[in-house]
Amino acid sequence: MNLTFLKLRYIIRLLFYSIGALAVAFRARFAACDSCHPGSDACRRAFVFISTHPFAGLWQRPQQIAVRIANRHPVLYVWPRYASELARRKSKSEFTPSDGAKGVHLLAPLLLPFERAIKGIYRINLKTISSLISAALPRIDADGRPVLWFYAPRFAPIIDSLDHAAVVYDIMDEHSAFGFARRETMELERRLLESADVVFAGTNALAERKAEFAPDIKYYPCGVEFDHFSSALGGSLPVPAALSEVEGPVIGYFGAVDDRLDFDMIFAVARAYPEWNFLLAGPWLSSRQRSELETTGNIILPGLVDYSELPAYLARFDVAILPFVLNKLTLHIHPTKALEYLASRTPVISTAIPDVVKFYSGIIDIVSTADEFASAVERALEKPNEDAIERGFELARSSSWENMVENMWADFEAALSKNRPDSK
Repeated sequence: MNLTFLKLRYIIRLLFYSIGALAVAFRARFAACDSCHPGSDACRRAFVFISTHPFAGLWQRPQQIAVRIANRHPVLYVWPRYASELARRKSKSEFTPSDGAKGVHLLAPLLLPFERAIKGIYRINLKTISSLISAALPRIDADGRPVLWFYAPRFAPIIDSLDHAAVVYDIMDEHSAFGFARRETMELERRLLESADVVFAGTNALAERKAEFAPDIKYYPCGVEFDHFSSALGGSLPVPAALSEVEGPVIGYFGAVDDRLDFDMIFAVARAYPEWNFLLAGPWLSSRQRSELETTGNIILPGLVDYSELPAYLARFDVAILPFVLNKLTLHIHPTKALEYLASRTPVISTAIPDVVKFYSGIIDIVSTADEFASAVERALEKPNEDAIERGFELARSSSWENMVENMWADFEAALSKNRPDSK
């Protein structure tokens, strides 16, 4: 497609969504006028999850925690969308809110673009989010002061505009390492760390790194829906369409297909072993061109796969992989999918992510180069390490999301009693 046409289409789409965002910002100014004030105590307290992960997209830590908190309190899951993001996408599917889940109510405000460059737009977007949250709380049978549960520092100023009972910060990433991060991200995060009543970290590396500003930080790795992913073992799941005509071993990954993946390593091994099939299931979020990988003929890119269908894909994997490049972003991750893979008794290979090395050595095969990656795949295909596979299976069985969220809840209540005894 002509490059000039693509640019023109992007500009038109950007204008369209920006006008929509302006309308949202205007309506938000008046949205809360007729609603009861969040400071009253007429209804149940809500937990407001402010996330960067779409509820209907990749099913990750924020959604897993939100649906379990919703068993106790109503949850408002807020996922801001930016006009610039929508304009870039060929499809809006991963940006369309779902119907939520029991006890989870969704709010996906459309925001103005260019907030990194123009502080006035940043302030307008923050005001839009806080106004829409205030308006939404009474409509979800919730009142009283809400608990604000953050997943990104850029939304930290909302603390000042929303009356709240408590603040929770659950850290999944080193946000300052993202290329799109605001210049003041570290300052915003420090403020969030110091303001939060309780801080959780999804990786040991992040817990150690942030302890300077949050001495009581609690480390909780991701859990797993064991029954869901172990269903891959039954042999009764249908073969996904993307794999229906594939012959030969499948080396599989599911998750965001973005610049955290070591595409050079994957590409090199795929070219050297054309009899192997590499499946990368997930939304394409990389700055590289899809066509570059598809030229090998044995790299399969089915796009976003619904969470309910992941076990069917996993059932077809001969080897599961965590092929992350090592950089400032990936040094602080703890891949959710590690336990999901292990629950299916699939051999797993990973690059040397610190948390994977620390917690899965001896269970997951750790590699550093393309040659080591290829050798590890050969070993897994020819003679899988049954002892490692069984230990991984038992680890997954004991690492449920239910247990993790129960422990997080106890820490939250203890922190609330200590810091705000009048808010319980």
